Amino acid sequence: MITYNYFIGTDIGKKTNAVCVIDALESRQLELTIPNSKAGMETLLKQLKKLPDFRLETTLFCMEHTGIYCQPMVNFFYPIGANLWLQSAVHIKHSLGLTRGKTDKADARQIAKYCIRHQRDQRLFKLTDTLLATVRQLAQQRERLMEMAKAFTDLSQDYQAMGLFAELKLHQQTSEVALVALQKQIKLVETQIERHIKASPELKSNMDLLMSIPGVGRQTALFMLIFTSNFTRFTDAKKLASYAGVAPFAYESGTSVRGRTKVSRMANTKLKHLLHMAALAAVKAKGELKDYFERKVAAGKRKMSVYNAIRNKLVHRMVAVMERGTVYMAMYAK
Repeated sequence: MITYNYFIGTDIGKKTNAVCVIDALESRQLELTIPNSKAGMETLLKQLKKLPDFRLETTLFCMEHTGIYCQPMVNFFYPIGANLWLQSAVHIKHSLGLTRGKTDKADARQIAKYCIRHQRDQRLFKLTDTLLATVRQLAQQRERLMEMAKAFTDLSQDYQAMGLFAELKLHQQTSEVALVALQKQIKLVETQIERHIKASPELKSNMDLLMSIPGVGRQTALFMLIFTSNFTRFTDAKKLASYAGVAPFAYESGTSVRGRTKVSRMANTKLKHLLHMAALAAVKAKGELKDYFERKVAAGKRKMSVYNAIRNKLVHRMVAVMERGTVYMAMYAK
């Protein structure tokens, strides 16, 4: 493990970044606010070079993963060899416990402290495969378009349910063109996603492997590849299940507290939702998971608890087919 001399916490904003630099003794060495742009990164690097014994290879940058707003820092520092750690905001917040007040500078200090205290858990940023990065962006765009289309259709259903037919007619007249355009654009984005997946033999093969598992559809497989960086971020099924929010944790203390086993709330909610939909599909289809569900429910288990167990099983099966490189073979007598 690298021995770091400096730890940099950055509170990423849309226009500006608050930066706090501390040394190995948690002594504050530098604080500044910079534009979230290439010029701002150049200013930061000039200030860092003034610190005693500063070297990029012995410095750890930590920031919350804020999507596109992280890109200026990543695009500038990653190519010159900086150690970048993009961590979930939820993990940082929960690790710090109760804090008072909130300013960008204070948040940068807290992130710097998180960086030094949890450096053993660091997962340094690596550029993913170019095609997968493009697929991720397209998938996110599809999600946004789907949300906009859903807003139009939901309002139509609300007018229909309330018997507001005049309002319904007006809504349909004024939104029909936009809805048709959105649906057309969604299909176009889906076509681009498919084309990029087919352009990568590895992505295409892994999609087929995941979809060989009963219940796992195209969207679940796609986002599983995206969130795991084509299964390079997670190779352990238990860790992936925890990340997806389907790993059960005991809730007990001493002899008096005996709560129900629960899953962590610090989870990827998108992945958790997709796995739940996959579990619903698996239970509807003839097979071992349907039999498992019916057997456990008949034995008195709560349905949601059984569904979660199935989601967990699906994650383990995904990791298994990826490790073997062969399609899923059900051990089930039809």
